[in-house]
Amino acid sequence: MNVSLRSRIARVAFAAALAASAAVGATGAPVRAASVTFGMPTASSSFGKGVDFTQPYGGGTFREVDIVITYPGSFGRSVTKLDNPGSTSFTYQLDTSAGQLQPNTQLVAHFEVTFADGTVQAGPEIHVTYLDDRFQWKTKIGKVVRLHWYQGDDTFATSALEMGEQGIASAAAFMGVTETQPIDFYIYPDQAPFYDALGPSTRENVGGEANPATRTLFALIAPNELAYASTVVPHELTHVVFDEVTRNPYHYPPHWLNEGIAVYVSQGYDSSDKRLVASAAADGSLMPLEAIRGQFPTTQDRFYLAYAEAVSAVDYFMKTYGKADVIKLLNAFGTGASDDEAFKTAIGVDVGTFDKAWMKANGVTSLQSFGPRPAPIGPVPSGWTISGLAGGTAAPTQAPSAGSPAATATAAPQGGSAQSEGGTPTVLLLALALVGAIVVALGLVAVVMRRRSSPRGEP
Repeated sequence: MNVSLRSRIARVAFAAALAASAAVGATGAPVRAASVTFGMPTASSSFGKGVDFTQPYGGGTFREVDIVITYPGSFGRSVTKLDNPGSTSFTYQLDTSAGQLQPNTQLVAHFEVTFADGTVQAGPEIHVTYLDDRFQWKTKIGKVVRLHWYQGDDTFATSALEMGEQGIASAAAFMGVTETQPIDFYIYPDQAPFYDALGPSTRENVGGEANPATRTLFALIAPNELAYASTVVPHELTHVVFDEVTRNPYHYPPHWLNEGIAVYVSQGYDSSDKRLVASAAADGSLMPLEAIRGQFPTTQDRFYLAYAEAVSAVDYFMKTYGKADVIKLLNAFGTGASDDEAFKTAIGVDVGTFDKAWMKANGVTSLQSFGPRPAPIGPVPSGWTISGLAGGTAAPTQAPSAGSPAATATAAPQGGSAQSEGGTPTVLLLALALVGAIVVALGLVAVVMRRRSSPRGEP
């Protein structure tokens, strides 16, 4: 098809489109999409059961209804299709019986209706907070902290609130920020309801937990054990501030840094942690910081050693560089920088170099490997052997029978591909591949020549 012919066809098509458009305009206004009328939505929650959403509506027909829920701290939305939309109202229950939501989680939701033509109409927003309604909570409000408790007198609550205010102030000062947004502090006097509130994945040795996404602190404190909480409360509140400073959608800082700062702010690098680190360094069991970058080990001895190492590393950072560089480091993480990028921004070296320097400061110069290791080689069929294990991917090769030519052939070098009979199978495969490529190329040439010989470019 020549250029002039294509141009004429394009002009005819464009004219036809204009004519069709004019015809539509002459017959009347475009058909408007269907719609519904939304009433006032409601929501209620019941701890351990669920959150119920209800949206009255009227009019219109549609093909799908969804509920869209946004959770605190999330970078996206949760969309769930309703299987059986009601005739006068949409209802949905978010099941919380498995403990997947912690108390004081603020939810924002709305229903969306999709019509036959694909258009979507969103209903009004619904705001609801999932609460632990099993107890009659009392509340005392401070400058930043809002204390909630249900057992103990006012003196106990005043002391706990003051502890929370001091903890958040210390953490904010250490990280160079000012906290003004409220933090809710819930005190449970008994272990069972405390663990129910935190959820089924809670470890058995947890006495407090902060949820930075909801800015909520949960603590297990009996009214006569407030002294015990003097380190738990500031420790957990430090996590809230740490998250506020470093939060970004790309990368989370090392776990040892988060926990190390929380211990350092709440109690310092005390003699107990120093003994654990010194003992591990002496017997060769000190873990490099890379080994505790993620979750800490679950065995009791390693769990406590990980905390001791974390605060030891923060103490070393403070003595070597100072608080100003800690603030630089945390601010760098807040931009989404990688571990190495953040450390280089703050102190000019990557995290691996810092790790080795910290180990050396504790008397360790040779690093022991901790963490995942390659799995052992599995079983192979009888009569088969594995060769080429060193430095390369091993391929099973059948053991040759005695006296055969292959039995006397030279073994393949370790680290390379296993071959037999001087590499003949490899040469044969290459030859076949070359022949195949030539055949394909000739076929393409034939197709092109045939298209050129056709007046319309058709096969």
